[in-house]
Amino acid sequence: MSAAGQRPTRLSGIRERVIAYFSVLSVLGCGALILVLVYGAPWLGIVGIHGLKEAEIVHALENAADHKKQSILTWLASRRTELAVVANSYDFVGATAALLDQEAASAIPPQDRVRFLCQHLSTLKRTSPDCYDSLALIAPDGKIIAASESDQIGSRYRYGEFLKVAFTVGAAEQIGTAWGNGHPVILISRQIVIRDRVGRETGEVPAVLVSVTRPQQSLEALALLPGVADAEGNQMILVGAQGELLASVPEHKPDLPAQDPLLARLSRQAMTMTESSRLETLDDGRQILAAYRYVPLGVAQGWGIAVAIDHQKAFAPLVSTTARAAMFGLVMIAIALILAGWGGGRVAGPIRELRNTVLALERGDLSARTEAKSGVPQEIADLATAFNSMARRIEDSHQDLEREVADRTRELRQEKENARRYLDLAGAMLLLLGSDGCIRMINRAGTQLLGMVQGEPLGLNWFDNFIPREQRKKIREIFDALMRGEQQLLEFYENRILTRDKGERLISWHNILMRDEEGNIQGVLCSGEDVTDRRQAELERGELERQLLHTQKLESLGVLAGGIAHDFNNLLMAIGGNVELVRHVLEPDSPAIKYLENAHQATKRAGDLTRQMLAYSGKGGYSVKLVDLNRLVGENVDLMKASLRKGATFAVQLQPGLPLLEADPGQMQQVIVNLVTNAIEAAGEGGAITVATGLADYGVAQLAHSRLEQKPQPGRFLSVEVADDGCGMDQATRERMFDPFFSTKFTGRGLGLSAVQGIVRGHGGAIFVHSEPGGGTRVQVLFPLAAAAVTSMSEVAQAEQGRGVARGSVLERAVARQGDVRELPSGGAAAPAVVEEHEPEGTMVLIVDDEEMVRLVCRAMLRGLGYRTMVASDGPEAVALFREHAEEIGVVIMDLSMPQMDGMTAAEHLRSIRPDVRIVLSSGFSAAEEARRLSGHQGAQFIQKPYDLVSLKQVLGQVDPDPSP
Repeated sequence: MSAAGQRPTRLSGIRERVIAYFSVLSVLGCGALILVLVYGAPWLGIVGIHGLKEAEIVHALENAADHKKQSILTWLASRRTELAVVANSYDFVGATAALLDQEAASAIPPQDRVRFLCQHLSTLKRTSPDCYDSLALIAPDGKIIAASESDQIGSRYRYGEFLKVAFTVGAAEQIGTAWGNGHPVILISRQIVIRDRVGRETGEVPAVLVSVTRPQQSLEALALLPGVADAEGNQMILVGAQGELLASVPEHKPDLPAQDPLLARLSRQAMTMTESSRLETLDDGRQILAAYRYVPLGVAQGWGIAVAIDHQKAFAPLVSTTARAAMFGLVMIAIALILAGWGGGRVAGPIRELRNTVLALERGDLSARTEAKSGVPQEIADLATAFNSMARRIEDSHQDLEREVADRTRELRQEKENARRYLDLAGAMLLLLGSDGCIRMINRAGTQLLGMVQGEPLGLNWFDNFIPREQRKKIREIFDALMRGEQQLLEFYENRILTRDKGERLISWHNILMRDEEGNIQGVLCSGEDVTDRRQAELERGELERQLLHTQKLESLGVLAGGIAHDFNNLLMAIGGNVELVRHVLEPDSPAIKYLENAHQATKRAGDLTRQMLAYSGKGGYSVKLVDLNRLVGENVDLMKASLRKGATFAVQLQPGLPLLEADPGQMQQVIVNLVTNAIEAAGEGGAITVATGLADYGVAQLAHSRLEQKPQPGRFLSVEVADDGCGMDQATRERMFDPFFSTKFTGRGLGLSAVQGIVRGHGGAIFVHSEPGGGTRVQVLFPLAAAAVTSMSEVAQAEQGRGVARGSVLERAVARQGDVRELPSGGAAAPAVVEEHEPEGTMVLIVDDEEMVRLVCRAMLRGLGYRTMVASDGPEAVALFREHAEEIGVVIMDLSMPQMDGMTAAEHLRSIRPDVRIVLSSGFSAAEEARRLSGHQGAQFIQKPYDLVSLKQVLGQVDPDPSP
């Protein structure tokens, strides 16, 4: 401020100086700022808008190219996965193989399989209508056997070159392109691979599944670059392996790249198998920014992606923005100069400023201060200083008071917030119930468990809204009694609650009472933990442990039963052989013959017992044939009607037209007899027994209830059901009914149902049991239906006439496959007619067995037949004897199971000494089990223990057609 009498000079006033200084600084600063913002200052490390814009455009182009590459890879992966799921489907592969196999196709009409395959393909196309033009299943000869469009079936596939590659060995999947109807298409193929029973690929490719897709309509829309340039400045193309234009944005004709220099340059660079971003100049002088990406599809094969934008059009908005920014800066400088002049005039009024400061302090603005600027009178400066000192003291006192109040308020708020956080951080549900049962407080975990939002449960009655109806009255009575002080607090308690999104949940509570200062009960504070999953897991774990223990027990009993049966067969061999020898020594009219016959029958019954034990252990022999189940059930039921108790009734319900069952007739008879016998015993006098057969489809959910550990695959099953109205069984009896040696009958051995379980398990079936105390028992056994079921015995006869006499047993079928291994019947079973060509009298036979009784009996039998014998107690001794007497020994009879060296190993040693030696292997296990072990040993014969003179004579009389090793 100048003196009153001083004349103002040029630029001496505040207003004039502000205007002058501000004008110069504004012009220089604005110009420099515009230049730096637009073009940057590299020596200062500042990047201009121009450089940033260029980097932004390049980054946007690269993002668009990367996004498109990823979307194409994702699209291809989805199509390949969908084709792989269909091509690897068990039903789809089976239907394809059966359709191309003329023999297997007779069971189901080809039209049904074609329709089945077409339905699969049509479903896949409908599921993704924008992803497929067509789907076709093509045979090796190029004909379409199934398609999503039925009018294509039977025609020759138009893309022959691609089809040749699709059938290439090892090319499980192919991706290619071709021209169709004037536009490119994408072809994806998947081979249909045949697998054997164990899931290994056989290498056979009966057909190929091929999809056809138009890329422009199937691949998702190619992303533009919004905000960078208009649509005319953008180009995005997808180029095939041969340079063909598969898709583009904006959309172009496939032959346009040959005419358009831009598309030609982009197509050529996209196929260089490199990924880059660059500024390119076309022949016509145009500049473009382009990003290239490569989509690999195989070895040296793939598609190219190019995204480009016109350089001039991309930077046109930036040029226009720069010009407008310069104009705007000049306008703002002019406005600023005007404002500076106006503000300078106001700065010259310090008195007015002091007045305004006093008024502001009066209105309550304790921070109001005045400034004593240079050039003002001393009086005004002293007044301003005194005023500021007073205002500062007032403000300090006021701030101290406000600070004290704010600190106390903050402490209270923090305590409340900490309490809320502690509740919310708790993993358990915290709940405060008032004396009326309404929710007064609940933490976040409790709200989430109830499936509500924060604050929603407050005020709701806990018992009316969150307790199940069946428990609501009882729990409410306990709570009311607790509030009245009549009930002792249950500190730990469990009950179920209702939630909005999880249904009923089991909660474990920990409770404490809430009291006021006078000790009156105001409510209860509960801490609850959701233990639903834990309790369920404990139950499931207990059930799994019980099943595991039960399975281990049954497996151990199976091993024990098999071992006992094997050793028992050796004993029966000794007993039966000695009885047989005595019978041949005695005169036919000797009184001892009938006693020996009784002993012989006893050994046969003992053999039946061992076969039951072998059946339970899973080592029983199966002679698989085609069986008429209705006829077998009818015959056995008629025989067992004589065993009915007084007043009991027998009902037979046979479903007509059942297909034949591929099974062992003897084992099936044993199943029927054992089940019916148990039903007769359970029904007692006046009871009712029903035996029924049937044919039905069973799914996974039904088969899961089978009493067998191994569940069969879902499909069609023949069934035999035996029901009675007897006393039924409780849970404990039902769980043990198939255990060996467990029986509720006084005279029972406990092997009948165990044998039934082993037989059904061996045939790949299932067992269902329904029984309640006092409600009777119903047992249903299922047997899987053969793939090509035969419906009548006449078909079986015709098939046998076409292929000659078939061998029925498992061993005989194994012999038919090997051509050298043969099984001879044991015991008194009838033998097939063979040309008897005995060894010459006096031929030396080497007997090898670790059981002395068996060696003695066999030696006596052979001597009775006129053979000379040598004996060995184990494999090493047999090899040593044979090496010493190799030319003298004509036949070797050897046990399979021996210590130190088993029969298989010993036989190999004997063959290495003399390849043409005849070897007869014997065992106490079943023929089916030994057939699997003998399948790799050529020139070997087998006889099952216990055997008699007839069986031994037959095996020594048979001539090995190919004695070579």
